[in-house]
Amino acid sequence: MLLAAPCHMHGDIALRMDGRYSRARTRWTVSTMQCLASVERLRVRAWPAVWLAMCSLLLVITEPSTSAPDDIEARFDIRNARTKLVGGVYVLDADISFVFSENALEAIENGVPVTIILEMQVLRERGFVWDNLWWDKEVAHLEAKLRIETRPLSNTYLVRNLNSGETQVFGSFGELVVGLGKIRNFPLLDEHLIDDTSRNYLRLRALLDIESLPSPMRPLAYVSSLWRLKSDWYEWPIER
Repeated sequence: MLLAAPCHMHGDIALRMDGRYSRARTRWTVSTMQCLASVERLRVRAWPAVWLAMCSLLLVITEPSTSAPDDIEARFDIRNARTKLVGGVYVLDADISFVFSENALEAIENGVPVTIILEMQVLRERGFVWDNLWWDKEVAHLEAKLRIETRPLSNTYLVRNLNSGETQVFGSFGELVVGLGKIRNFPLLDEHLIDDTSRNYLRLRALLDIESLPSPMRPLAYVSSLWRLKSDWYEWPIER
């Protein structure tokens, strides 16, 4: 039968009767504390990354569906656009489809003004070979801002042209969407700005102006697809 050899403690070292030495409990305790301290430092350093991951996951989980009512995708779409020369000024006619998200509809119904921007660029193709290294020249850049408002007492909807001050009144939101999408005789630029020797063309897109929303709504609107609504660019040549 093997018997455990007795030992005597001398400071940090235990001296066994068989002449061998073993580590003392105090040394083991110090090593354990150092290990725990290392784990704690690792946990503290890793916590910010864990926190960011949790926040990102929370945003994905809590963001509502991106579908508009009746499962129609919320989007803006330029159906067609054209220009014509009237009295020395080029004017724009366009048909635009507006399908708003549930969040945007709820905000409008609760009296939050929502602004739509019609962004327009008049561009001129560069006529020389070496000019192809550069973008086409921008002749003009215009923005029309149309603000949607509600009047609960009269149960009406307004579209206010912030450029001209003109206001249209509609009896229902459906009528407003139709009227908002019909752009007629919008003045663009004078005839003399168009160069006959080069190809000139116009680009148009429609987008929801997040900057015009009340400040408490903007942070969420910037990161939510329910508010980042805009059409693709629609492009066509300007002809005399």
